[in-house]
Amino acid sequence: MDSLFFRVEHDLLRSESFKTLGGSAIKVYLVIGLYSDFGTGWAYPSIRTISKQAGLSRQTVITAIEDLTKVGLLAANKSRGRSTAYKVMRDAPERPSVKNGKASQIPTKTSLIPLEDPLDTGPIPLRVPPQTGLKSFDTLAQFLGPAGPASRPKQEQGTREDTNTIPIPGTPFRLGADGRLQVAVDLQELLTDQGIPRHLAEKLAAQKDPEAVAKVLLNALYLQSQGKLQNGPGYIRAGIEDGYELLPQVANRLESRRRELEARMRVVESKKEQSRAEEAREAEEAAIALVIAQLHPDEIEELVRLAVASLPAPIVRRNSTLTNPFIRAKVYELAAGEPAGE
Repeated sequence: MDSLFFRVEHDLLRSESFKTLGGSAIKVYLVIGLYSDFGTGWAYPSIRTISKQAGLSRQTVITAIEDLTKVGLLAANKSRGRSTAYKVMRDAPERPSVKNGKASQIPTKTSLIPLEDPLDTGPIPLRVPPQTGLKSFDTLAQFLGPAGPASRPKQEQGTREDTNTIPIPGTPFRLGADGRLQVAVDLQELLTDQGIPRHLAEKLAAQKDPEAVAKVLLNALYLQSQGKLQNGPGYIRAGIEDGYELLPQVANRLESRRRELEARMRVVESKKEQSRAEEAREAEEAAIALVIAQLHPDEIEELVRLAVASLPAPIVRRNSTLTNPFIRAKVYELAAGEPAGE
C-alpha cells in the first residue's frame, strides 16, 4: 500500500461497532492510522499530536481512545517510561450480539493483515498470493506485535519519529539511507517461521549477516509473487548459504524506497534548520526586549535617534520607531555596546 493512503475495510464501515462510534472517535481512529508504521502496524503519536491533528481537546482524544479499544478497533499499550503504542486493528470486528435492545460490545480477535503493495507502487508487484510454500510476510510482521516474543511492541529505530530508516511495508525489514537492510526480529524465529528446520535456522542465524538473510527472503517473496518459486525453504537455505544478492527487480524497488527516504530526510533537516533559525530569532528578540526594558525613556529616545541615523533610509522611512525590527536590533547593539555606567 502506498504510504500516502490509509486503508479502511468496507466490512468495518458496515459493522455495528463502527455505527456506535461518535465523530470524535472516528477522527482519532483515522489520525492514529495516519501515524501507523506500515511495516509493523504500530503508531506512537502523543495525545497532544492526535489532538492537534484531529482538532479535538485532550480529554476528548482520551475518551475516544477508550471507546475505540472497548469495541476492539484499537489496541493501546502503555509501559512505564515509554510512549503509548497504538495499533489499528485491521480485521473487521465481530458483530455484537443484541441483548435487551442494547448491543454488547465484544472486543474482537485481531491479527495483522498484509499490506497489498509491500514496496510502494511500481511496475513490479511484490504482493504475495495466497498459496502454499513460503509464508507471506504478514506472518513475519507478527513478531513485532502482540503475537511476537515480547509482550509489548518495541519502538524500534525507524518508527515515524525516526528518519534514518524507512520500513519495507508488510515485512520486518527496514532500509537505511545507505541502502543497507535491517532486520527488526530474531533471525532464528524468522527462518523457522519460513519452514527452515530449527537446528538449521539456529546455525544460519548465528553464522550469517542479518542483511544477507533479508536479501534472500525478499528475493523469495518476489519469486513467489511471479509463480517461479516451487520450494521456498530450499531456496532460502541455498540462498543464505551461497550468499545470493538481490535480484535486479527487487534491488530497483529498494533503490526507489531509499530515494524516498533521502527525500524525507531532506525535508526533516530543512524543518530542523527552520526551527533552529526561529529559535535563534526568538532568543535574539528576548535579549533585545530585556535590554530595552532596562533603559530609561530618555536613553531609548536617544538610541532610537542614533539607530535611525545609522541605518539606510529605505528601511526606516516608513517606520522610525522601536516597532521597526531593524531599529530594535540597532538599539540593542548600541545599548549592549555601551560601557557600563554610561
